[in-house]
Formats: sequence, structure tokens, C-alpha cells
Amino acid sequence: MSGAVIAAIVQLAGFAGVKLSPFKAGAIVAGVAALVVGLSLTAAGVHLFNAGYESADGEWREKALESQLAAARADQAAARLAAADAEARAASILQKAEQERAGTDAYVEDLRKRNEALASAGVKNVCGLTCDDLRGMRINSAACAAPAGVADVPAGAGGKRRWPLSRRE
Repeated sequence: MSGAVIAAIVQLAGFAGVKLSPFKAGAIVAGVAALVVGLSLTAAGVHLFNAGYESADGEWREKALESQLAAARADQAAARLAAADAEARAASILQKAEQERAGTDAYVEDLRKRNEALASAGVKNVCGLTCDDLRGMRINSAACAAPAGVADVPAGAGGKRRWPLSRRE
């Protein structure tokens, strides 16, 4: 078959006015074939390089996405813990508020009963608060004596005497 191709090249060159020997025609055919094979191998090499690069890039992206997914799952777990903690604190606050509300209601009822008792005894009640009530609200009153066991310490002193600072020369 290559003989027919070489003969066709020699004849076509003759029509163009170029005298071409069969040896030169064979060299041209071999050169063109080598060029085609070389370009084909180069294209195959580039294709394989790109395929390897895409494969490595895909693996890197997969690992990056797995890392992001793990971080998102850790954030989700932390958010769930924070939500559970917030719910527990809210329940504790509600329970404490309910206890304080019950204590306040009992205190108001006690004041109402005291006022009714004073009114039924015919005593005019100017204020229904007792000394214990005032101490509970941290109000100092001259009408109320300090309870037993409390030392005569000025408020805010904390029982410590403060010495004035002196300059050393």
C-alpha cells in the first residue's frame, strides 16, 4: 500500500512540475506519518495529564467538602448543646420566677391579714411593714433595733477600719 501512496505522490508532484524521486517521496510519507504519530501521542499525553489533574483536583475537592461537612456537623452539635443549655437555663429562670411570685403573693397576703387584724382591733395602721420587712428590703430605720448578734458596724465598712495613707519621704 505504501508503494501506491509513494507512486501517487511522485505522479502528483510531476503534474505540479516538480521532479520527485521515489526515495524523497517515501521520506515525505515517513515524515508526515511521524508527524501525525507525534501529534497523536502529544495529544494523548495532554489528555492523560488533564485527566490526572482532574482526578487529583476532584479528590482534593472531595476532601475539602468532607472537611467542611465535618465542621458543619461539629457546629450543629455545638448549637444543639447550646440550645439544650439555654432551655435548661430558661426552665430554671421560670422556676425561680414562679417561686419568687409565690413568695411575693404569700407576703402580700400576710400584709393584708395584718392590716385586717389591725383594723379589727381598732388600731389605725399607718404602715403594715414590720422591722423584719424593712430588714428584708435592706432599709435601715431608727424605729427598728438591730437584731441580736449584729455588731455596730457602719454600713459599707465591712468591719474593717481604713487607715489614711501616709506619704513616705
